[in-house]
Amino acid sequence: MTGDRRALAAGAAGVLALIVAAAVAVHGWSERRSLRAQLEARNAAAAQALAVVLAPAGSDVAALQRAAATQFDSGRYERIAVYGAGERPQFEFRRNAEAPSAMARWTLCRPLDAVDGVAALDGGGPPLRLQVRSAEPGTSEAFGADCRRSTGLLLVLAAAGLSLCAFAIRGRPRHAAAAGAGERQLADEALRELRAEAAAQAEQVAYLQRQAQLDPISGLPLRAHFIGELQQRLQQPGGPGGALLLLRLLRLDLLNQRLGHDGTDRVLGMVGDVLLTYVQRVPGTFCGRLNGSDFALCLPVPGVAQETAESLHAALAAIPAIGTGGTDAVIGGIDGLHAEDSSAALAAADAALARAEAGSGVAVEAPADLGADMVGSRAWRARIAEALERGRAQLFEQRVVDRRSRTLHLECALRVKLRPEGEFEDATRWLALARRSRLLPQVDLKAVDLTLAAIARDGEARAVQASWTSLATPGFVADVAALLAAAPVPAARLVIELVEAGREAPQVDLVRATATWREQGTRIAVEYASAAPQRLAELGGSEVAYVRVDASQLRGVAGDAAVRGYARSLVDLIHGLDTLALADGLDDARDLAAAWALGFDCASGPALELLQPISPV
Repeated sequence: MTGDRRALAAGAAGVLALIVAAAVAVHGWSERRSLRAQLEARNAAAAQALAVVLAPAGSDVAALQRAAATQFDSGRYERIAVYGAGERPQFEFRRNAEAPSAMARWTLCRPLDAVDGVAALDGGGPPLRLQVRSAEPGTSEAFGADCRRSTGLLLVLAAAGLSLCAFAIRGRPRHAAAAGAGERQLADEALRELRAEAAAQAEQVAYLQRQAQLDPISGLPLRAHFIGELQQRLQQPGGPGGALLLLRLLRLDLLNQRLGHDGTDRVLGMVGDVLLTYVQRVPGTFCGRLNGSDFALCLPVPGVAQETAESLHAALAAIPAIGTGGTDAVIGGIDGLHAEDSSAALAAADAALARAEAGSGVAVEAPADLGADMVGSRAWRARIAEALERGRAQLFEQRVVDRRSRTLHLECALRVKLRPEGEFEDATRWLALARRSRLLPQVDLKAVDLTLAAIARDGEARAVQASWTSLATPGFVADVAALLAAAPVPAARLVIELVEAGREAPQVDLVRATATWREQGTRIAVEYASAAPQRLAELGGSEVAYVRVDASQLRGVAGDAAVRGYARSLVDLIHGLDTLALADGLDDARDLAAAWALGFDCASGPALELLQPISPV
């Protein structure tokens, strides 16, 4: 190798070394920050859970100390301390933290200093404050192992890059066909590495998502997340939309005395499993745990609340500890959500719950003014199909803007007039029944057709939604391709967003399925609403324009550290897939500001402007 070539090789080696060092440092810093956020979220959840366990001891410090000692001996806590009015604790239990290995010490550099979880102990006497730090065995070792894996992978990639540079510098001749095959092999290897890296990051995002949104005992969404979804449902136009059921476990303290803390947790977990069965089977249904003994289930359509409440009551009665273990389940609710906000809806359902406690255990109120809206599923299907056939469909739009408030495109949603004399109604009113009646392909095809016509009128770029279910339906891709081919200019300014039509969207090869659409210049985006983050990791190399993160994943991000940590990791995952992150449907200016600070590239929702209609087509 000549002097010039040696100089080139040395320069390439130096650049690669700097890149590897910088990547290792950035990755270690990011992992450390995420790990600290995880530990703080765990500590907060542990403090709230332990406060419930210690509540029977009241303000008796000696009794609290005995109960806390029992919990501390379980090995789940690194520190438990109870404070009164002063700065010194009334009592404290502490165990020495694990000693990290040399590699873990090198990667951690300094202690994580995660903040202890804090909860109030309200026993009727002087105010007491509980501080808890969860025991996290193996945290340092796991972090060190992750850093070693990442460093090793980067070193392997750097060695491969250096080898390629040396090979190119030597100038060895290669046959064109062999070169093409080698490039394809390298591209495939790079794609596999990208998806493997994204899958590992998605696991971390999934963990933070559970910490931010789910109750660790029942597996159900926490109160704040449920009420946010309920408020969003109530704000949708279209009249009575769905039903709200409240479930209460009576005398839960007696069950706790009989079964113990762990046994009671298992019963609560079984209650959560029963409620999740309804969520998985009926699209548009969602549930949550409101407090220690209260749960909630929101149904997407009216007219089925009484039947659902009775079947739910029977399912809960089948749990051995309920009914025979000192506790009973009662269910109350309202059929037809007329309230303007979640507080009013919950108050009405709670009144029905009180009547259920005093009566047979089930009480569902059906307001008299629901009238003709209390129809069966067949009538709903007929109305939807007729509205599509007779052109009673309309688009509504909202702006999608970047950080500088520049409009990127208009996001379109389909609404239909279910009755000739009625109003155009939002999809949350009828989409679940459209899916059950297998009308989603017709619904999505109509939305694409209307959006192309709207682009042709004014030239504005637009995005329209289509479901993964439709994408997997034979003939749908070809039907959309025909619409795009008939309108080539509007097609080049169209984005088709693939959204979840149900909890389990079908697995589809996105690149192959949308190849004919991309040939027309149409871009593809995806929605992230409730699927596992691992589904996002599969998008590596799919040339997705952006990932639209639903408002349900971001509500309260400005004031909740756990939600912020989850959202930050989600943005990092999306950016790692070489695509943009869109914060959708934000209705709070503080949440919008937090989204920009977390790295979202674009946003939409009432926080920007009110939803404005387009003239009917």
